[in-house]
Formats: sequence, structure tokens, C-alpha cells
Amino acid sequence: MAWHEDEPLRTLLGPYADARVGDMVPLRLFAAIHRLVLERQAGELGTFMPSVGGTPPNDDLQRERMCRTLLAVIDAHRDEIAGALTRIPQTNEVGRAVGLAALLRRLRHAFALPVDLHEIGCSAGLSLRVDALVDAGVIRADHAEWGALPDIAGRDGIDLAPVDASTPSGRTLLTSFVWTDQIERFERLRQALRVADQVDVDLVRADAVDSVRGLVLRPGRILVVWHSAMWLYLAPDERSDIRAALEELGAAATAGSPLAHAWLEPVAENEGGEHQFTLAMATWPGIDGVPAGVEVPWGHAPPSGEPVAWNVPCAGAIVRDPSGRILLVRRGQAPSRGLWSVPGGRVEPGEDWAEAAVREVREETGIVARHPEFVGIVERDSEAGTTYLIADYAMTGDGEPRAGDDALEARWCEPDELSLMPTTPGLVEALRGWGLIDEE
Repeated sequence: MAWHEDEPLRTLLGPYADARVGDMVPLRLFAAIHRLVLERQAGELGTFMPSVGGTPPNDDLQRERMCRTLLAVIDAHRDEIAGALTRIPQTNEVGRAVGLAALLRRLRHAFALPVDLHEIGCSAGLSLRVDALVDAGVIRADHAEWGALPDIAGRDGIDLAPVDASTPSGRTLLTSFVWTDQIERFERLRQALRVADQVDVDLVRADAVDSVRGLVLRPGRILVVWHSAMWLYLAPDERSDIRAALEELGAAATAGSPLAHAWLEPVAENEGGEHQFTLAMATWPGIDGVPAGVEVPWGHAPPSGEPVAWNVPCAGAIVRDPSGRILLVRRGQAPSRGLWSVPGGRVEPGEDWAEAAVREVREETGIVARHPEFVGIVERDSEAGTTYLIADYAMTGDGEPRAGDDALEARWCEPDELSLMPTTPGLVEALRGWGLIDEE
């Protein structure tokens, strides 16, 4: 293909040469072209698209033919595609509600109240039907051991351009933003649209920052603010404004009118260049032994939202004796077998993190620890691929430690000795970052 033959594409994308990754220009372009195919305005290109029964090219000759067809479609529909490039993507992928469903279970366990679910950047509001999606088997039901889903008393969402999923044009728009070869996602969207017909939600055209600033707490309800795959479209100051508004609202929250901020948003790219999303939640008041407003990263997921790779909740204890020494154990099991660390281990069912930290100290060292105070939360990857979510607590204790449970040794250590010992990865840095030991 001669270099000048791609002129239609270069002309369309020229104004976006300096666009941010978060502007998702390739997705906007693809969706515009895909929509033409779905509306039967570019049938010749549809012969290559699985979403309409086509077959992807499988050799150089077919790829050349597809490229020429693609450029011809772009040339014939320049104005329409140019207009579509200015519009915000509407990727209402319900797989992202898998994590939301599990976090709602966690909230019901903590507060035993119905939920007012408010979604910012809601698109067509499909995730607002999260409970119905689980009941219909459209999305999986992770962490059923956390209990039942709460009753959802209110469902409202805001978006700069909300989509009416009850109309043919709205359904076509949503479908256009699914990559044409991802047939499983097409089927999930089709099922979700069927559920959407059965569950009403309130959708409003509004700005996310203004929407959050206008929220109010209601007695006897958990207000849950949820968003997925929309954070990257916001400017840094908008994100800060939303967080500040939630902190202000959270200051007035109580166990009888709590607030939760839950999200599934991209944080980094993996080795293959695909964004990895973090599923996290902060609550006011705090739950599980974690203070109010602390962001807890519960797991990670691909852009489609599922499956969620759930972090394993663990607790760590930074125990000091009256002279300021820190209690250490030499680990007897993986991960980090043979290295020194603070006592800690997995949180057992029914425990909060603080209780688990105190128990681990007793089981690993025989020391009875007291007055646990939360200091921070970290993620640690193991060689086996498991990610441990560790909430650490400072506490006091005294006596002569003795190794127990899975510890090989236990001893008190002067803080300035730590940097000279073979410790678990990240331990010294974390303690310094929390101000529990001095910088070198």
C-alpha cells in the first residue's frame, strides 16, 4: 500500500497528535467505525468483523484487503467519524461490577443497612443493576462467604452524556464500544441490556464533581459512590476535588448513615501493554479495623473487570517493648522463608485486621500485645503470584518471646539493627515511611 493511501486516517487523527492516553482516541475511532458496521453503513468492512458474523483476515492478502476497505470506509464517512472522535467513550462493561458486588457484600456485613448506589460516569447505568446482574447470572458472584448482597434502595447515576439503553440507538452505541473480536463481551452486554429493561434507574446529565458535592447522607442507608474506567478522563484537579468532597461528607458519616467510595480504575500497564485495574474501597466510618477514609486495594482485574485477582488479607504487628525495641520473627514458611519480619499472617474469617495482628503476635511469639493502632496498608507479591494485602498495626508488649506457629526464631531488636539484618522485602522502607524507625 502506498504511503499516501492512508491520508483519510492521517487527516482525521492529526488534531489528536498530542492527546493524552486517557483520551482514548483509538477507542473513539474504532467505535465510530464499528458503529457504521453495526448500522449496516459499511457492510463490506463487516465481512472482517466477528461482531456481525465476519471473519478476521488470516493472511497478508486478506489483511491488505481489509486495510484498503477500512480506509475507503473512513474516506466515505469522514464527517461522521470526525464528529464521533469528539465524543466521550461509553464503555459500559458490566464485568466491572463483579468487584462492586463483592464490596457491597462487605458493606452489608459491616453495617447491615440498605444501599443508595450513586455512580459517577455511569454511561447507561448498567452497573447500577448490579444485584439483578448477579441474580440473573450475567456476572459472577465473588466472595459469597462475605454474606448476601444488601438491598439497593436507590440507584442513580450521572454522566456528561448518559445513554438510554432502552432505545435502539443507545444499544448500538454501547455495542460499538466493544472490540469486535470479543464475542464473550457482546453476549454479556446483550444479557445485561435484557436485565436493564427490568430494573429502573435514574440517570442525569451532570458533572461528576458537582454531583459528588451535592450528595447527602441519609439515616439508615449506606451511601455508596461507585465509578469504573472513568477516572482517567478527569483532570488531576477534578479527581482531587472529588476526593475532598468525599472526605468532607465522610466527616459527618456514622454507623447509622455511612459512606463508601468504591472504584475499579486503571493504575498501570502490564508487560503486554494492557492496563491493569485496581479494585479499591474507602469507608466512613472505617470497617475491618481500618480507619475511616483509608483506601483499601482489594484486588486487581483486566479492563473487562473480571476475573478479579483478589488480594489475600493479612495483618502485621509492629510491637515495641518499654525500651523501644521491635519484635521480630524469622519466617519458617513461604513467602520469605528464613528472612526476618514483624509478626503477621492471614486474617481468619470473622476477624478484623487489628484482631488478627494481636492473635498473630501471640501465636508466633507468645507475647500478649496491647493497644493496636493502624499505621498503614501495603501490597506484597509472592513468588507464587499471590498478592498479600497487609494492614500493619503498632502496639506494645513485653516479656521474653519464644518462637511458635510458623516462626523459626523470635527476638527483640534495636531499631538501628534492622537495616543490617536479612529482612523481608519492603519492611524497612515501610517502617521508615511510617516514621516508626529513623532514616539512615
